[in-house]
This record gives sequence, C-alpha cells and structure tokens, in this order.
Amino acid sequence: MGYAHEYATAVMRRGRTPMEPADFVPDWADRPRKGKYFPGAPSFPLPDGGCAQDATLGRGLFGEPGTGAFTLPLLGAMLRDSYGLTGRRLAVQANTDLGSLPFHTHANWSRGTASGGGLYPIGVHWVSGASGPLTPGVYYYDTPHHRMNRLLSGDVSGEVRSALGDLADAADTDQFLVLGVTFWQNAFKYNSFSYHAVTMDIGALLETWRMWARAHGLRLGTALWFDEPRVGRLLGLDPAEDGVFAVVPLRWAAPAPEAAAPETPGAAVRRVP
Repeated sequence: MGYAHEYATAVMRRGRTPMEPADFVPDWADRPRKGKYFPGAPSFPLPDGGCAQDATLGRGLFGEPGTGAFTLPLLGAMLRDSYGLTGRRLAVQANTDLGSLPFHTHANWSRGTASGGGLYPIGVHWVSGASGPLTPGVYYYDTPHHRMNRLLSGDVSGEVRSALGDLADAADTDQFLVLGVTFWQNAFKYNSFSYHAVTMDIGALLETWRMWARAHGLRLGTALWFDEPRVGRLLGLDPAEDGVFAVVPLRWAAPAPEAAAPETPGAAVRRVP
C-alpha cells in the first residue's frame, strides 16, 4: 500500500506540486494508435441498435435493476452508445489543435462515455461461448468501424469463469466483456499521471454500461478482483504492456449449455496487433 498511497497523494496534490517528471514533454511523433489493429482478422459488423423509447436517463439513474437478457442488437447498441465514435469535435475552443481539426488526418472524435478527452482508450474484448450469436471465441471491439474482430475461435469461456472464482453473476453465463488498457497509449502523453487517467476512464465506462443496462431493463455485474494473469494470458497480453482491469458477465437471451465449457489452460490469442 506504500506505493499506492504515495501515488494517490501525488495525484491529489498535483495542482500545487507537479507530478514528476515535471518537465515532461510528449513526443507527438511517437504517438501510438488509439486502439489495436488486427490486420487479416475476420470481422463482423455490429447492429447499430438504438435506445428504447422508455430508456430514459431517470430510469438509468434511479430505476430498479432489470431481469432482461442481452441480444446482439442490445450489445451493439450499448457499445455504440458508450464507446463507439459517435461525433466529430469541431467546436471553437481554446486548445492549440483548433486549426488542424478540420483536416481528416487530425480529426478528433467523441464518444458517449464521459472522459477527459478520449486519449485513454480501453480495449473491449468479448469472450463468447456456445450460447452467443457468433462462432464461439474471443473478439475485439473495433470502435472506429463498430464491429467485432475475431482473434480466437473456440469456446474458452470456461477459462474466464474459472478466473472469476465464485462470482455469482458468472455461474450461469458464457458471455463476458473484458476491459483492458495498453499503458503506452496513455503514458506517451500523460507519463506518471496516465495510470490515474485510465483507471478513471474504466470507472466511467462501467458506470455508463450500468446506467444504459438499467434503462433497458437489464442488469450488469462487474468483477474487479479476479485472476488477472490468467485472463491476460488467454487474451495474449504482455503484462508489461497491458493490464486487465474488469470483467463484465452478460446474461444472454439464449441459455448457456447445461454442460459448461471446460477450462482450456493452453488456449491463448495468437494474433499480434
């Protein structure tokens, strides 16, 4: 807890005492992609969905958690509304990049989930078992194109379920959303402040999903404590470069098979972005 306490203290005091390194300047020429790109991976467009007429903000904030189940149109709508690129920022403001925004190569896009500016992208993986609408496997949400890229074929949902331990929400489903962060996508600009920025964005996205689900008569549980190395190995992540922060079980409209998928310790995503 020593390092965590020191870091939290530095974040709280950064307005008076700049966080080290205080003289850091981003190398914009070394700027990474805002998401992962998997050339050659099979891709599947997601339905655009759209909010139901009774999915009001009040219901999302104060309504009772629902008992409904996800479908592919509902999943597509939730991802589009929360993390898809839904608008282009062209408003007049005081930032130094104002003059370059009209150019396509410098376009700045916005999304539904609140954040500081969209420079800390979260990688959304979908681990889909036999009850899902697509071939069982591991998929990556391609935000610019609103589609799923298949990275692995085969039902590996048992690995995720085992990594979650005795989480009740995971017992009767084989559909999971896994949220991860590639640290360099943020640290190139924010340096030591980046960890604080990305963890706040994780929280903002999760709460957006909870509100969206409640407004549509659904309920979302979230696991923040699980066997992170095990899930990371399944997704083919390098722990020095990527972190897995949350797993969200999805109650699916089609029931999971009575015989749950077995653990598959040797399975792992092999595609390299």
